[in-house]
Amino acid sequence: MRTRHTLTAALALTLTLGTASAPALASTPAAPTATASTTSSEDWTDERSRALLERLQELAPAGSDRVDTLNRALGIDPQARAAQLERAIDGSQYECSDTELMGWLDGQLADWDLVDILILSLTGALDWPTYDALLFQPDGPQHYGVDGEHTKELEKTFRTLTAFWDVDGSDIRMGAMHGSVIQDDARMVRLLTFLYGYTPEEAQELTDLIQDYLQQDKFAGGDHPLFSFNAFAYSEEGAPPEAQLGIGDKIIMGDGILEGMGAIGLGDVAPRGILAHEYGHQVQFELGLFDDHAGDAEATRETELEADALAGYYLSHPRGERLRNQRVDAFVRSFGEVGDCSFASDGHHGTPNQRSASAAWADELANAKGAKGHVLPAGTVSDRFRAVLPEILAPDA
Repeated sequence: MRTRHTLTAALALTLTLGTASAPALASTPAAPTATASTTSSEDWTDERSRALLERLQELAPAGSDRVDTLNRALGIDPQARAAQLERAIDGSQYECSDTELMGWLDGQLADWDLVDILILSLTGALDWPTYDALLFQPDGPQHYGVDGEHTKELEKTFRTLTAFWDVDGSDIRMGAMHGSVIQDDARMVRLLTFLYGYTPEEAQELTDLIQDYLQQDKFAGGDHPLFSFNAFAYSEEGAPPEAQLGIGDKIIMGDGILEGMGAIGLGDVAPRGILAHEYGHQVQFELGLFDDHAGDAEATRETELEADALAGYYLSHPRGERLRNQRVDAFVRSFGEVGDCSFASDGHHGTPNQRSASAAWADELANAKGAKGHVLPAGTVSDRFRAVLPEILAPDA
């Protein structure tokens, strides 16, 4: 299975409290009843939260082969969110700090507490939009962004990308990830019965309980950016039969990451850059550029930076997006914003500096003297990038 995420490491760091075990319950009040009304955080008293936790402990799935398969495909490892991984890269050699984007996300989580993380982790609800998007999207017309504000631009970019690269992208489909899917009874019951083997009645009860909890203002009914703070490419190209889910090649774009980029002033360019990066992964799948990689931190970093380079080449190229001047600066910065300092994680994507450097290198290649609008084969861009990669990875502390 081949999946590459834009912000896997960031999500993992954000959710480090997600594996905490449920606290002992001091009493056994009646289980809460789901309602359709909007509630404030103050309505959720300690007693009510304890009651919800108790019922969720009874309903929470004990385990599922389907969920395990999906988690492997998507790079989701709830246990690893809290585990200390073996260090793969010496972080002391690199200049690295949290980006403005991560600071913005931290601010969105300022009023969440341990109980919130516990309830949403216990049920797996934080990952429901991701599972739904991978398994069932696109299903009918798609819209990108909470209010569909990025739909036209991303659909146009997707068409341009398909024509730009010298690989067959006719079988790639693009779908949207919305946190608000949790409010859709039919889709949640479909998902939970598939994932956990629940009866429709059990799936509906769990859906009702989580929907009610998310009516608190701080969750925006599921439209909080954390529920969809990701974009990823998925392909089963070259995967062994036992690892395949029967899902075609996809690119999934989450509302949360688009919202975050807009909030830090990159909403004009970053959505196209994110899509171009994920399409770059599809190019890598088609060319077999993952075949010699073991999946550790350094290998993941190489393929992620290469996807940045493929995206940057497209964004700057006269036959791609033809971005110039301030917009080039913006897309270079946008790639840096999704860099991370998770040197010990096998989901490490490269530091902000390395990601920006990869994009800047691609801009120079696209506008090199004598290029005259000619689009290099994707394999050639890859070869040239890997030749300069040691320079990009050189210590900069």
